[in-house]
Amino acid sequence: MEKLEQAISNILDTLLGYDRQPDGTFAYEIDADYRDEMDKRTAIKILRSDDPMQTFWEQLDEWYQDCQWTLGEELEKEVRAKLTASDGPYPEGLPGEDGDRLLDVLQELVWFKLPEEHFTKQTFRVNIMIDTGDGNVDYTLNSVHPCWYGAYNEPIDARAGIAWLAKTQGYTKGRLRRVLCKGDMANPNSFLESMRVELANLSSAMSTVTFLVELTLAQLLELNRLIKLQDRNGRHYDSSDDPYCGYIIIDKNTEAGLYDPWNGGGSVFEIQLERDVKLPIKYIRSALPDGGDGYSIGSVYGMCGSAWTSSGVKTIHAPVKLTA
Repeated sequence: MEKLEQAISNILDTLLGYDRQPDGTFAYEIDADYRDEMDKRTAIKILRSDDPMQTFWEQLDEWYQDCQWTLGEELEKEVRAKLTASDGPYPEGLPGEDGDRLLDVLQELVWFKLPEEHFTKQTFRVNIMIDTGDGNVDYTLNSVHPCWYGAYNEPIDARAGIAWLAKTQGYTKGRLRRVLCKGDMANPNSFLESMRVELANLSSAMSTVTFLVELTLAQLLELNRLIKLQDRNGRHYDSSDDPYCGYIIIDKNTEAGLYDPWNGGGSVFEIQLERDVKLPIKYIRSALPDGGDGYSIGSVYGMCGSAWTSSGVKTIHAPVKLTA
């Protein structure tokens, strides 16, 4: 048995593309065709699964299964021919036991490296929707005056996404309330003024603060892994009670607005951020390619791709301790 394994190992050392690894195995890298691309629907399926990374690998394995089988069959034929060649270690042919064992040894020694980077570098237009506690009341807490649904001088609930967003920009919800009471305006030129316009043009009683960013699949896999940490001890009634899951930094130049993914509507997506936003991951309702959580913003608004900011997420910070 050792003779067969050593003989096969020696042959693999001579074959182009089979690289010896530190553990003594051999890796063969499968190249993706430049036209190979993951569609949005598949990406959403992967990211919504219980274990996105595992699901990603299973999808890759499925896509390249035929390629692996073909390479394996060709390799077996080539190795068998070299073993039984006149100058090979078995010129009279492989004995019965070694002949039966050949394929098992190859499977132990050789593995095919799937083209993961080709896909993890692919970018997607992503909607980051937040839930700062208003999810438990159907995201109605943002519908305050000058929204048609809100009463004048109605207080802003502390759980509302707009209250949290105002705080990240250095404003209290009381200051935000006073400014909103002034109603709609033309040509807003600050965060507070843009919030007046955003609320005045909100067409739905349900809405969530949403950021439009462009992320690679690698970033999406990491971000959704961290989002799922909210489930460590079971999610709470109020998302502010969920365990710490890290945070992301969203660039102040990112498109932001109020959106209703359940009915396909919202406001004008013209909230003007004055500071980068530090968003705790436990406040993220979803971070999926456009259309992965409700109606597609691209379809509802007819937006061009540049609306999703490629530098929107500046940092994804994972917690040091990942277990509860």
